[in-house]
Amino acid sequence: MLLKNLRPANDYDRFATETLEPWDLLFISRIRQIARDMQPGSLADIGTATGVVPVRLGVDPSMAGWRFIGVDLDPTMLEEGMPRILELGLAERIDMQVGDALDLPFADNSLTMAVGRATLHHLPDKAKSLTEMFRVIEAGGVALVHDMRRDAPQTLLDRFTAMRAEANYPPSHVEEKITLDEAHALVEEAGLTPYATIYSPSVGLGALGFEILLKKPALV
Repeated sequence: MLLKNLRPANDYDRFATETLEPWDLLFISRIRQIARDMQPGSLADIGTATGVVPVRLGVDPSMAGWRFIGVDLDPTMLEEGMPRILELGLAERIDMQVGDALDLPFADNSLTMAVGRATLHHLPDKAKSLTEMFRVIEAGGVALVHDMRRDAPQTLLDRFTAMRAEANYPPSHVEEKITLDEAHALVEEAGLTPYATIYSPSVGLGALGFEILLKKPALV
């Protein structure tokens, strides 16, 4: 299950492409860094909303050869993102699919990468979402999750609230986010500790959140 965004799709798209851009660019940079050591393949963005992440990846020359799939439970979000995909000539590389983060519409070991930015905190069974991402990546594949921390420095939380207000967007519900310790516990609950690295920067905008990186062992 992936909870629907309570804001209209066009309102969310404006917020995502403008206000959230600094965090999107951090996420894109991390994906690019990981992809450098991999052969191009299929990458699914879980909780894609209007497809901002797949589009940013699709126009990135360093991600040439990759195919992208945006997955979201809300078809109105996917529809809102389609004109931009068509306008940029990315329809052959980006597929937008209705799908459930807790029951991903992919076969076992069928994706090279599965990623999700600011999706985890929406989900009622966060551990299941991690096991689903791990299930669908192939041997040698990677799953990457970025999300906001409830225990982030207050100065950053205040800054983020101010940025949302400037965009005429309501404050974030910090209480629904998880702490860094809870992220570790979540990975353990999912049975993925041997395959996981969890990290949060101590400074900069990235310190507002955390990263969970899952690597499936390569076949030998």
